[in-house]
Amino acid sequence: MKCLNQILIGGLVLIGAPIQIHAQKPDTSGKAKSSTPKVYFIINAGDKISAFYHDQPVQVETIDEFNTYIQTHVKTLKDSWVIVTGKPKNGTFDEVMKTLKRNKFKNISTNIKD
Repeated sequence: MKCLNQILIGGLVLIGAPIQIHAQKPDTSGKAKSSTPKVYFIINAGDKISAFYHDQPVQVETIDEFNTYIQTHVKTLKDSWVIVTGKPKNGTFDEVMKTLKRNKFKNISTNIKD
């Protein structure tokens, strides 16, 4: 009788321990999303360039002014999310894209107009 009780208790411990250990594992299926706000650099590249950084207008209209602005503010602009709107092979779109890629911007998305 004493031996039977020990076997039953041992069996319960062996069955219950893995269930308890499995229940305490963290859920790794989904990573926590970052709740930090993103800073956007929005560029409309047509005949003239109009740009907005951090919801403020940037005073550039030509590609030379744009290149100068990028070179002077590259450290703060590089981590922003860039959206370029325009038409390829028309106006300043291609030059703007070359400037952004030359300065190694990471998050560039384009919105192609018809």
